[in-house]
Parts: sequence; structure tokens; C-alpha cells
Amino acid sequence: MSFSGAVQWWDEWQLRVLVLGSLFIQYFLFFSSVVRRWVLPSWLRMFMWLAYLGGDALAIYALATLFNRHKQLPANGSGLEVLWTPVLLIHLGGQHAMTAYNIEDNELWTRHAITAVSQVTVALYVFCTSWSGEKRLLQAAILLFVVGIIRSIQKPWALKN
Repeated sequence: MSFSGAVQWWDEWQLRVLVLGSLFIQYFLFFSSVVRRWVLPSWLRMFMWLAYLGGDALAIYALATLFNRHKQLPANGSGLEVLWTPVLLIHLGGQHAMTAYNIEDNELWTRHAITAVSQVTVALYVFCTSWSGEKRLLQAAILLFVVGIIRSIQKPWALKN
């Protein structure tokens, strides 16, 4: 496989890899939230910490990739890709059982609230710019957006309380 072939493959599969990577991190955080209070090896704690910090970054990068893809190829598209926007918003909401990795993170609830508002705004903007006008997708997207907005608000609320 040549370098140009690898670049072409990445251009085609980048969004799928990023969404699946974000989903994998969410699953990892879900399962590690159960065991994080146990005595664990330091390498596993390091992976949990990296997943906690990197999960949002990966979902934001996937959201930006989705925005750029539809900016380059406006709404001609891959119909179900538009539903990845609210799914990524759900990923940005994080896991219910692990709102903060350290207790000191609770003091940063205002920053998380402002971040949640900006993430919801960006996700809605990306959805509006990439939506093709199909009504069935709109109904599913509204349902997923409601879940994503609630999840995004729950994290700063839990940190505050």
C-alpha cells in the first residue's frame, strides 16, 4: 500500500474510525467506572485517566471532521452520517458513573457548564449544516439530541452537587 493509498483510505474511513474510537472509549469508561475505586495496577489507572481525558477530545475531533466533511461535500450525502452528530454529543456527555476522575474536578463545574453549552451549540450547528432535509432522520435526530443535551447538562450538575 502506497502513502497516497493510505491517505485516500484515511479520508474515506476517518469519520468511522473516530466514531468507533469514541464509542470504544465510552465503553471502556463505563466498565472502568465500576472498578476505579479498587486497588488497580498503575498502568490500568493510567489508561483510565487517558480515556477520561481523551474521550472528549476524540469526540470533538470527530465532530469537527463531520463538519469539515459536509462543508466540502454539502448535503449530498451519506444519510445516516448526520445522526452521528447527536451520538457524538451523547459521548461528550460522558459516563454517569464517572463525572469526575479526581475530587478536585468537582470545583470546575462552571467550566464544564460553559463547555456543555458550547458543545451543544456546535453539535446543533453541525447538524443543521449537514442535514439533507429527510424527515425520518429529523425525528431520530431530535430524539438523540434530547438525550445528548440531557447528558451534557447532567455532568456539570453532578459536579456542582
